Amino acid sequence: MPDWDAIIIGGGPAGLTAGIYLSRGNWRALLLEKEGYGGYIMNVEMIENYPGFSEGVIGSQLGMEMMEQARKYGVEMKRATVNSVQVSSSNKWVTCADGTTYTSSAIVFAGGSVPKKLGVPGEEEFRDRGVIGCAFCDGGQFTEQVVAVCGGGDSGITEALYLSKIASKVIVIEAMPKLNATAILRDRVARNPKLEVHTGMKVQAITGGNTVEGIVVVSEETGQKETMKVDGVLVHIGLDPNTGYLQGVVPLDEGGQIIVNGWMESEIPGVFAAGDIRSNSPRQVSAAVGDGAAAGMSAQRYLQKLG
Repeated sequence: MPDWDAIIIGGGPAGLTAGIYLSRGNWRALLLEKEGYGGYIMNVEMIENYPGFSEGVIGSQLGMEMMEQARKYGVEMKRATVNSVQVSSSNKWVTCADGTTYTSSAIVFAGGSVPKKLGVPGEEEFRDRGVIGCAFCDGGQFTEQVVAVCGGGDSGITEALYLSKIASKVIVIEAMPKLNATAILRDRVARNPKLEVHTGMKVQAITGGNTVEGIVVVSEETGQKETMKVDGVLVHIGLDPNTGYLQGVVPLDEGGQIIVNGWMESEIPGVFAAGDIRSNSPRQVSAAVGDGAAAGMSAQRYLQKLG
């Protein structure tokens, strides 16, 4: 008999919601999370588009409430890094970095995504010496300094607006001809005198000595290069699904996301996916919660059939 009815990999909104649904159905659910329960939203200052909070909700507050709710209903949570997974139509095996292997009848993949890298010289060299990935976590070091933000989507602009409360100037670099952020965020950028926007440009290198001192950017249209003096660089150019360890284990689409149907079911019996990690995900907190509910319900139906 497997150790657990269901194992959930990932402790963000999708995984926690799946756990809530399974535990409320009186199924033995184990949730494995390698970093912090609550997921990426724990590093978001304010979430303004989550229904039910007219003034917005602090990301860490929402994440903590989800975690406490999951615990209340009996989800077993363990901090662990998953190294490998094996699946069959009847059993699932999850092996962690400490050598422990857990078994279950069903598995829900909800490991979210990881930030894309620029892949330019200096990015890794200056990691944590001026190159950061989270304004809310690490932005405080740039008081009255100049920071470049790479990425003009919702996440990048949200980070830039937060940094503008700390830095003397924030330079936004976006490769596309215009910002991809939603209209309300673009309006805030236009009204913020601390933000300087450069579209149609790519960062080619990050330079410095002991810490970041500048970036080299190139125009997508003309190929002309320019060096900008900055004290820090925040990278937010998109996300990749956290499925590197699942190659050859479950069906993935061209983008590396797990292929599922509308009920978050993969083609392998008892294997489900929810949140950013699943195919065609809109990558929104509210969508992740819905995915988690669907995955939890589908997993329950599967377990009920097993008897």
